[in-house]
This record gives sequence, structure tokens and C-alpha cells, in this order.
Amino acid sequence: MKPPAAPQVPVAWAFVAAAALACAPAHDVQTLYEQLQNKDLEVRQDAQEKLEAIVRKGDYEVFVKGVSSPMKVYRAPAILDLARMEQPAARAALRDLLRAERRESIPYNPIRMKPSSEETDSRILVAHLIHARGGDPEALKLLLDGAEGQSAEVLAGTCYALGALRDAGAIRFLAGAARHPDAEVARAAVQALGTFRAPGAIEGLKPLLTHPSVEVRSEVLSALQVQEDPMVIDLFKTMAGSDPSPDIRAAATGQLSRFKEDAAVSFLIEQLKSRDPAARQNALGALRNMSGRSFGPRPDQWARWWDETQRPLASRH
Repeated sequence: MKPPAAPQVPVAWAFVAAAALACAPAHDVQTLYEQLQNKDLEVRQDAQEKLEAIVRKGDYEVFVKGVSSPMKVYRAPAILDLARMEQPAARAALRDLLRAERRESIPYNPIRMKPSSEETDSRILVAHLIHARGGDPEALKLLLDGAEGQSAEVLAGTCYALGALRDAGAIRFLAGAARHPDAEVARAAVQALGTFRAPGAIEGLKPLLTHPSVEVRSEVLSALQVQEDPMVIDLFKTMAGSDPSPDIRAAATGQLSRFKEDAAVSFLIEQLKSRDPAARQNALGALRNMSGRSFGPRPDQWARWWDETQRPLASRH
């Protein structure tokens, strides 16, 4: 009796299977990252050599798979290794990770560039790495695609990623997101706007000066602190003179000491006449810090100093 014939595999299916095997990543990145932590030095060295070989060959699929690893601790290393690749296909794969549907939670701080117990949106790290490599003209579109309909959590991550990407084309979108009813989205948009040194970014922050959330207003103050354009003087004056928080008023008053402009100095001198002792003290400290002088709390002394020695100099600029 003859043994049953082996089932015949259609030629087409055999070809597809062979092609799939040929295209499949040759290494499991999770295993390699685990081996990097091995106590055996040779095992660690072998794993490192294999990772370097993958980078040289441009076998980016290995790291793309690692970005979605069930072991969250390996997701950020996969992104970092993918970003080291120079091949066009690898660059495109990195850029594609900016899509909202590709976002992952990673225990990594994308600002300090080190592992963290707090999880962040993977797109923030991807955007930071793309910016560090000189930018990518196609990256912004991927981040903005469908952003209008995102949930508050995803939209906040999008705003942080836009800030990390540093593409000025995002300012208009961020200015709109800063007015989102969810405070976390507003905070994320404000932080992102603070990364741009542009009039449009400052204009986008103006409506937030009276935001009901003290956390959002604090973010606005932080965003303005890195701006050098004198147009921020009026914003600091508004916060110094009317913000409900004493801490924000004090900090905004202190920021005015950075500007030897008539608008700033005249405001500080006028504050010396305030009925609020804290406002007078804050203004006096700012004037002393600005001038290096130790005049007392009398407004006329400071007005004389400004009129006689500094205002003529300021008017020349």
C-alpha cells in the first residue's frame, strides 16, 4: 500500500511564502535589546554588533516592529536606533511614526532624552529626532493630518510633538489649539508655541492671558520668558497688573526688568505708587535689578534716573 501523497503547495503560494520570509526582519529587536542587558560581556557585545549591522544595512523593519513591542521599555530604543539610519526608506519609516494611528506610550522623557517612569506620546520623541537631524518638509503634514478630530489626549500629544518638530508652519494650528476647552490641550499648545521665536507665536499667546486655569496662565508666562521681542512687554504688563495669582504677578513684574524700554520702565515706576505693598516691592526689585542702582521706593527718584540717563539712550535704538 502506497503512503498518502504529500499535499501539493500551489506554485503561487509557495512564491508568496518565500517572498514573505525574504522580507521579514532577520532579527527580533526585543531579543537583541534583552541581550544588551545580559551579564555575559560576550553576549552584550554580540548583540551590539548585530544592532550596528542592522543599522548599516538599513534593515529598518526590525526597529519599526520594535516600536510596537509589547515590552514598552524597548519602544524608545527602537525609535532611537531607527533615527540613526540614513537610508531614504528608513527616514520615511521614521517620519511615518508621526501619524496619530502609529502613536505609542513610551516610558521615556523626550526632552531629557532618558528613560522615565512617566509615559509620553512616542510622536514627541520622533519629532524631536527629526528636528535634530535637520527637519523633514513632509513631517508637519503627517502630524496635522486629522488633528482637528482627535480626542483631547491625542491632541495634546500632537501639540507637544509639533513643539518638538519646531516647524513654524504649525504656529497657526497651535494658536487655535491653545483656545481648546480642555486645559491639558491648552497647556500643550502653549508650551509648543513657546518653542517658536516669532510674532505669530506671541500673538497666539495673547488670548490666554485671562485663561481661567492658573496652570495655563503659568505656562503662558513660561512661554513668554524665552521671548526677546519687545512686543511681549505689553503682555507682561497685563499679567503683572491684573493676574489673579500673586505669584504670576510677581514673576511677570520681574520679567519686565529684561527690557530697558520706556513702556517697561514707565510701568514699573508707576507701580511704585500702587496701593498694593507687594506690587510696590515687586516693581522696586525689578527696577533695581534692571539698573544696578539702589534708589529707594520714591517714584520721583526713579523717574529722574530714567529721564536723565537712560531714556535718551533707549530712544536711539
